[in-house]
Amino acid sequence: MAQTATVIEAENKSIDSLFYYLNNGSDKKAYHEAHRLLPTFKTNKAIVNTNLLLAYYHNRYAAIDSSIYYTQKALKSRTTVNDSLSIRLTILAYQLLAINNKNKGLYHESKKWHIKGAELSETHNETNLYYTHIHGLASTYIALGKNTEALELLKRCINNAKDEEIILGSYINLGSIYSTLNQYKISNTYLQKAREICVEDPNQKQALINVLINIGDNYVSIGEADNALLQFYEAKKISYENGFQNLDLIISDKIGTVLYNEKRNTDALLIYTSALPKAMTLGSLDVLMHSYFMLEKISARNSDFKNAYHYGKRYYLIKDSIENSQKEQEINRLEVQFKTLEKEKKIKLLEIENLNKSLNIKNKDADIEKYKLQQAIIAKQNENQVLQFQNKAEKRQNEIALLKEKEALKAVELDREKTIKYVVLVAFFILLVPIVALLIIYYQKLQAQGLLNLKEKEINEQRVNSLKKDQELKLIKASVEGQNQERKKIAQEMHDSVGGNLAAIKLQFSQLKNHPEKMALIYSQLDDTYEQVRNLSHNLLPKKIREKHLVFLIKEYIYTVEEASNIRVNLSFFDEDKINTLNKNLQNELFSIFQELTTNTLKYAQAKTIDIQLDLLNACIFFVYEDDGIGFDVSKTRLGIGLTNIKQRVENYNGTLHIDSIPNRGTSINIEIPLNA
Repeated sequence: MAQTATVIEAENKSIDSLFYYLNNGSDKKAYHEAHRLLPTFKTNKAIVNTNLLLAYYHNRYAAIDSSIYYTQKALKSRTTVNDSLSIRLTILAYQLLAINNKNKGLYHESKKWHIKGAELSETHNETNLYYTHIHGLASTYIALGKNTEALELLKRCINNAKDEEIILGSYINLGSIYSTLNQYKISNTYLQKAREICVEDPNQKQALINVLINIGDNYVSIGEADNALLQFYEAKKISYENGFQNLDLIISDKIGTVLYNEKRNTDALLIYTSALPKAMTLGSLDVLMHSYFMLEKISARNSDFKNAYHYGKRYYLIKDSIENSQKEQEINRLEVQFKTLEKEKKIKLLEIENLNKSLNIKNKDADIEKYKLQQAIIAKQNENQVLQFQNKAEKRQNEIALLKEKEALKAVELDREKTIKYVVLVAFFILLVPIVALLIIYYQKLQAQGLLNLKEKEINEQRVNSLKKDQELKLIKASVEGQNQERKKIAQEMHDSVGGNLAAIKLQFSQLKNHPEKMALIYSQLDDTYEQVRNLSHNLLPKKIREKHLVFLIKEYIYTVEEASNIRVNLSFFDEDKINTLNKNLQNELFSIFQELTTNTLKYAQAKTIDIQLDLLNACIFFVYEDDGIGFDVSKTRLGIGLTNIKQRVENYNGTLHIDSIPNRGTSINIEIPLNA
């Protein structure tokens, strides 16, 4: 028990140190220490908090998908859901999910998580976290164009929230809303209040950037483009110096819009072209979509209609993907439910106050009755104690009398036992001599039998090994014979059908000069030969690849793996229909790679979870395979036959293979195969 308390105390200190590093400028150290300590932690609390810390770290550096991954991992690591610490963690996790989805441009998904967080915070009296979610919900409403709802929530935050961060953010958002309403004077009033708070606190770099962005937007609205660009470039400089990649991307988008409106096409084209890879890396779908949209307009203005069509096509692909991923109907239902619960809670609070007043009076009467009952119980307990003492005294006297009788009986019993022992000892010595002789003879017989058994065992093992080798030879011969039969069949097919056709075509060509009308016959024979070669190549593919789709085969194989092991496999495909239309030879290669990687994990990794993602995007296949196993040192480990075969398969299609693995941190394998190479 003491050891457990020591472990909990040590792990709590480690967690406190990690958050201290994260919040005091040593976030890189916090990240590396978290990955080092996570496999060593024993308590659930330490594991959950470490995953949450990694989620905050990736959120700070705009690694949105990584932040969502560690947030969900923290939620899954909880063992209880009703204690206060677990509830607070859940609320913080909902906040991170809302922020990350907002950064990806999935505003309806962000709204859903803020509403859930606000409901849970109010239910458990987490006032500060409640207003944090209310403020985040207001920001989401702004992004969705619902300014009236946003104004109401932001003013409530200013009047009731105690956290200066929330008040600062509310001033900035109010300035942004009034800008959209063309009330620039009121907007600047709120923005000035926000700027004063940022000046007093040098740590408010992100807030200062947002203030500068809003001021720049006001300049754009009143037609002062040069002043707007000054504000945007100042904000971009602060973002770059502090590593705020997502803000830097948003500012670049605004600068590009101003340059486009000023007809500075070359500068605008450069801004949006450089923004594309950053938006893809950060997963910022809204900026990526807008960049393609603006590049389409710039290309059309420059009469570059080929690129305009290309950018426009990318824009609509991303737009359709975002619209399909958001379940607006479910989210709006949650929003209505949230507002209804707000009203019901206010009514219940009034009812509880009235009920408490009546209960206070009843409690006083109950306390008086309780006191009288306690006095009666104490008197009864004293009476019982007296009776217990009397019973103990009588019981003690009876025990003493019994002990005396037992001592007398023991003395008689000892005398009788001494006589019996003497008789037994004499009889034992009389019987001992023949027994020893029999034991010696029996021991010698056992030794001989043991040697005989050992020899028989060796002979049997030799027979078994001989049978195994014979069986292996039969299997090898059967396999070789099957391969030879298949080769003979292919050779016969090539000789009889393809070879015959080619010979006929050659003969027709020799007579073509004298019989030009045979050209049509030659074309017909060439088509027939092509069809025969195509059918022959298709027959070389495995039957399961010819008859089934790749996605179905992978899911079917994963079901078998999960049934036969304790490993959980998470699959992700985009887009399934397009993946299933890939060339069958390529599908066969991808399935072989997938099987080899899964087999390696089952054999060596000791993993509990496998994450597999197969995407077909921009005429390129992206295959990501990750496990949480023991990993290995890539620099010190020689690639085995399996990984070497995988590398060869990928290189055959001009693809790239990247292996990232560290001991005790799992393995990540990334494969990219271009389809147009």
